[in-house]
Amino acid sequence: MTSHDDDPGWSKQHRTAIRETAPAVPPFSASEQDALWQQIQQSAATARPRRPRRWRTVIAGAVALGAVGVAGAAAANVISAHSGKGPSDAEDIELGGPGERLIPSAPDFAAVLDKISNDIRFPSAQSRDRAVAWEVDDLSDEQGAIVSTGALRYWMAGHSLCAWSDTWAVALRTGDTATERRAASVILEARDWPAITAIDGDLLEEAAWVPRLEQAIRTEDLPAATSALLGQPCMPGLAPELGLGDQ
Repeated sequence: MTSHDDDPGWSKQHRTAIRETAPAVPPFSASEQDALWQQIQQSAATARPRRPRRWRTVIAGAVALGAVGVAGAAAANVISAHSGKGPSDAEDIELGGPGERLIPSAPDFAAVLDKISNDIRFPSAQSRDRAVAWEVDDLSDEQGAIVSTGALRYWMAGHSLCAWSDTWAVALRTGDTATERRAASVILEARDWPAITAIDGDLLEEAAWVPRLEQAIRTEDLPAATSALLGQPCMPGLAPELGLGDQ
């Protein structure tokens, strides 16, 4: 709004009249503030779907790691996604996943994510690029975060299986037997992918949905495939044929 304080045509009487006629706005009560924040949080959850269960991404000391990076990056005065740090103990592995801790706020994070997950097969370059872009965007919201390569590779494997499931479902509907068999073969081999076998012990519950998806593929059960993928590490929009379209 433009100020009229220096406008010679805007008299003191004008300002006084506006102030006197302005309606009183009482401050929010504590309950009203709580209700407002609940509405904001619900809107945010609707706008940005998130995994119901993630390995920890925000860890104390992340800012310090981001300021240093690896030795070469520090020497070149460039912050790298590579921290050069791994899990500190077994509990850290359980909470954060295995592998090196990466810094999502670093400018090269997308390139690093693409490189560390290049062994994970996608049905198309487009579906792979969308998965990488979504992870980068999703993690950029978490200030001071670091995330393990193990967690990232597992999530990328989930996106891949979602994309392959969509390819399978389309081929099943259209009668494209060759594509259906190829997609099914990829999905049925997924439990042996290093990105999935790297999680062990109690973390195996993270991948409990994979056998359910395998069974759905073997029996050509589309609703069961959708059920297996719901709530798993699968970005929105990668499986519209199974009802998991853009949100």
